[in-house]
Amino acid sequence: MLAHTDVWSAIDTLAERNGLSPSGLARRAGLDPTTFNKSKRHAPDGRPRWPSTESISKILSATNTNINELFAAQGGPSRSGEAIAVPLIGDAHAGFDVTARRDAMRLPHPPRIISFPDKRHEPLYALTVVGDSMKPLYRDGDVLFISTSAKPGPGDRVVVKLTDEDLVVRVMKEQTNRTVWFHAVNPDHPDIALEPSSIEWIAKIVYASQ
Repeated sequence: MLAHTDVWSAIDTLAERNGLSPSGLARRAGLDPTTFNKSKRHAPDGRPRWPSTESISKILSATNTNINELFAAQGGPSRSGEAIAVPLIGDAHAGFDVTARRDAMRLPHPPRIISFPDKRHEPLYALTVVGDSMKPLYRDGDVLFISTSAKPGPGDRVVVKLTDEDLVVRVMKEQTNRTVWFHAVNPDHPDIALEPSSIEWIAKIVYASQ
């Protein structure tokens, strides 16, 4: 399992391997030069800050590096160095229309399989984003990797499977015994509240391929 220090060390190593400072790596990737500064790696209260999946995706693209190579010096996200098989179980609608037809979303049988180099959150499943309500976090066509073993909480990005088979993407806002509130990020889409009885499961998004 990669620790907070492992992730930042991997970024520092990637910069050095390309003859760059962390600031230079950020600039090459089109990011703010301070994105990877040491002062950005912890919050003022000492809590660890993690680089975003978007920033990691950009530095991989800018240096023509894959994710296995990024973490190779840290032993790699997968201890075996081999990718794991993850079922791509369908599409997740970034729009949240609870009045959709009951057959609007069905899981494929059997699911397609894609690979992912990280065993930390097994079992993992993958979904493709459809819609724009999660822009700029996620865009139409992004692949989300979700874990049913990672417990989601307020502020976490999640995929929600409704009892009518719809799969939707949201940020969990608040949860009570009677209601779960979800936030859409894109201001063109409203927040919405659902009764627990209308939800089959909520899975935390642990990575996004953008």
